[in-house]
Amino acid sequence: SERLHDTDTRVARSLAVMFNPVLYPGQKPKIAISQEEIGHLAGVSRQRVNRSLKLLEDAGFLRVEYGGIAILDLEGLRRFGG
Repeated sequence: SERLHDTDTRVARSLAVMFNPVLYPGQKPKIAISQEEIGHLAGVSRQRVNRSLKLLEDAGFLRVEYGGIAILDLEGLRRFGG
């Protein structure tokens, strides 16, 4: 069902799923991941991930940093796109 969502929602939820407290206890709010890796998880191109990350960053859900992404609003990422 995740493939039925728009691209931005798929990117947001692909990031949010990496912060499951049961599967990954003690996960810090920063993850070292490339845009290409996010693209593989979400099923989209690296270029499209770049645009989605910019949209999510402008909305205040995350911050793109050198070598990774800092999550600022995990619940917002989980709810993104309805």
